[in-house]
Amino acid sequence: MPGTAVFRRVRWAAGIATVLAIVAGIRYPGGTFQDHSTRGYSFFENFLSDLGMTVAHNGEPNQLGALLFVIALLVLVVGLGGSLVGFVRLHSATPQNRPLALLAGFVGVIVCVCFAGVALTPENRFLSLHIVFTRTAWRLFVLVPLLLFAAALRSRDVPRGVRSAWLFLTVMLAGYVWVLDFGPRVSAPGGLVTQVTAQKIITIAAILSFVYLSVVVERRLVAVTRPAHTLEPT
Repeated sequence: MPGTAVFRRVRWAAGIATVLAIVAGIRYPGGTFQDHSTRGYSFFENFLSDLGMTVAHNGEPNQLGALLFVIALLVLVVGLGGSLVGFVRLHSATPQNRPLALLAGFVGVIVCVCFAGVALTPENRFLSLHIVFTRTAWRLFVLVPLLLFAAALRSRDVPRGVRSAWLFLTVMLAGYVWVLDFGPRVSAPGGLVTQVTAQKIITIAAILSFVYLSVVVERRLVAVTRPAHTLEPT
């Protein structure tokens, strides 16, 4: 059984990354993909990756905001990605589940590398590479909860809430990949708002899913490892 510390780090990583991203958003000078004259960060018209631009869409420098975004994303990658070690160990309790869990862990490592690539390739300098990292990360990400859900179905050691969370995250990620690949392009009318909003929804859903999973699994592990108390004679 995995230890509980790795799951506590998920909540810390999520909290720290959220604060850093909010500050980065406050620091963002302005401009969107379609309109370079706007001021500040627009929740529905600026991608999260816009925060990582060293020069904003309006042409103003954004070095501090970009640094905060990079740190936020890397903290999230380390925290949530690191928890996969615990989830893989939990879902590998029985031999028949181990191949699925290990495959989920392998794919998860690639996803983490891709998201780290997203952080380290600001779109104003490495747009093509940034897009490759982004699309690859999200397309592969959907396989992680899908494989862990399949493994959880055949394990009595995995709480029911964990199975439900993996299924929820799989559906949400699959929906986002569909929007990413077949939804309106950012250059189309309403396309930018659609793509940006979808990105925000899946990001929040993914983070909250991992936070929820970390709480459920940690409570289960604490309950399993807690020593039984014996009654003292009166």
